[in-house]
Amino acid sequence: MIHEENTKVSIKLDKDLIFKSKFDFEKTNEIFIDETLEKSGQLIGPDAASLLGMAIISCLSASFLFCLYKRDLSLDDLEAHADISFFKNDKGYTRIHQINVKIIPKTDNPNVLKRIKQCTREMRSGDMFFEETCIITPSVKEGIMINVNVDI
Repeated sequence: MIHEENTKVSIKLDKDLIFKSKFDFEKTNEIFIDETLEKSGQLIGPDAASLLGMAIISCLSASFLFCLYKRDLSLDDLEAHADISFFKNDKGYTRIHQINVKIIPKTDNPNVLKRIKQCTREMRSGDMFFEETCIITPSVKEGIMINVNVDI
């Protein structure tokens, strides 16, 4: 789903450091975001860093497929993985250091393989051609303005 208008998402505290977000989708009506500090037990859902990684690989994968679809081509299958690494800043707070993405397209079709080379050619910016249509990754790379308010 590509957004061309403003979008709102919400969460509500479920318990401890676990939040619930409700949706009106056919297969997903709620998701739990588990920010508990102790990760040794059974987790209820992904944490925020995992959701960011999923957003990035989902958007990049969709952009990659879109590049193929523009020539009426498709893949046999596709997988994508995000490896999220962390560091502690000068104040001791954990931050995301980098996210390494691997997209694994599956095809034996020579026409699709040729188009994949076109879609993955490097641009002057250093990004691959297909990345231009992803709204998430370039936004994160460039930095997103975030305004925070606390209503009491």
